[in-house]
Amino acid sequence: MSGLAGMVGFPTVGARAAELEHAAGDLDTDRAAVDRARLLLYLIRSAFVKDLADTPSLAADAPAVTRDRSKVLIAEDDDDQRAIVMGYLRAVGYEPLPVCSGDQVLAATRAGEPSVILLDVGLPGLDGYSVCRLLKTDPALAAIPVLFMTTRSRMDERLAGLALGADEYLIKPVDLCELSVRIERARTRARDVESADLPGAMPYGEFFERSRRCLANSPASAVFIRVPPEHTEAATAFIKDDVRRRDIFGAYDQSHLVLLLPELPAAVACDRITGIIARLKEAGVSGITAGVAVSPAPGGKSIEDLMVEADEALVEARYLGKAAVVSSDLSPRRDPAQSGYTVLVADDDPDLTRIVDAQMRAAGYTPSLVFDGEQALAALDKSRPDVLVLDLMMPKRNGFEVLAKLNQREGPRPSVIVLSARGREDDVTRAFDLGANDYMTKPFSPQELLARVARLLR
Repeated sequence: MSGLAGMVGFPTVGARAAELEHAAGDLDTDRAAVDRARLLLYLIRSAFVKDLADTPSLAADAPAVTRDRSKVLIAEDDDDQRAIVMGYLRAVGYEPLPVCSGDQVLAATRAGEPSVILLDVGLPGLDGYSVCRLLKTDPALAAIPVLFMTTRSRMDERLAGLALGADEYLIKPVDLCELSVRIERARTRARDVESADLPGAMPYGEFFERSRRCLANSPASAVFIRVPPEHTEAATAFIKDDVRRRDIFGAYDQSHLVLLLPELPAAVACDRITGIIARLKEAGVSGITAGVAVSPAPGGKSIEDLMVEADEALVEARYLGKAAVVSSDLSPRRDPAQSGYTVLVADDDPDLTRIVDAQMRAAGYTPSLVFDGEQALAALDKSRPDVLVLDLMMPKRNGFEVLAKLNQREGPRPSVIVLSARGREDDVTRAFDLGANDYMTKPFSPQELLARVARLLR
């Protein structure tokens, strides 16, 4: 309702429904939240009466803004919302291409060649974040603008979408007239980027093909570089002067450069790009960060995989405030002679625990899983883990109660990372007051979770 109401001319209903959606997260633990939910439900009825009395702004009344019948792919699993957006786009001169799951987006994009992609986050199959990452690492599709259109409005969710390369992140309900403006702006920017000339940096498609051939015959490190758009030309010229003849240097877009360094280990590549960034800063070009990934042997990794890993390392570099980070730095550093660290994961979501368990094992940790607060306290006594990854919303005892009990115990205690869908300031403050060492909100990046675990163990 929060996503649909505003689109069909009921903006007050949409706003009240969004408030109710946020309040629903507290119903299990906060009795006052139940009363507030009842009040919001009553206000939705009142909002419906109010909006019904107003004249809605319907899509069919909108004037045409484009006459070239450009294609717009719409990835939306809600039938009503998809139909409304399609009807509006037809009315203003676009040709909509609808899909209803994330698994269909890449094939539909290759077949239909849309000029813009509208992408929901909560899609069946692949979620919108995963789809965007795949689009932006495919040289044939990377230039197509992606506009997220979702009810997920938390700042960390918006930053995650934009960090993946999306051009816009729109919160439902979306004003349809504004949507057409956003689409046209995204198309204009895409044309500007396509026609932009960065002397010394090859287009991404050429970079991709040359890198693919190089990786088949040589180990190499890949570098993904984020540059403020106003400094892109200066950084491009500087890096071009620094690279070796065998290096492959390209432009991903107006704010990202890519570099493949054959025969260089990741640590050497990271030192090299860190030095370049330092010299650029001395020259007055600041705000540059980089992520580094390595293919340690010929044919070891594809350029697609390297770009994904380098992009994740770039996000980590920005989070840590470093000039550059190597993707392998996201793994824990341990003495090989010592036993592996143990991580207790306490969460009642079986799908999430399977994901975290697989990631922890791949990183060399020994994970154990529990699904309620009582089991978590028992496991803390029995196994004495090095790190506890703790959900707040669990049966029997919630995460706050587990933290409080943990505070009452004598002797060493594990480092605690709270991993919760509750992202309100008072929840975060309460968790830290009870002794949590770190706090992450869902949805989350498994690589970021590994980075935070590794940081606590250093």
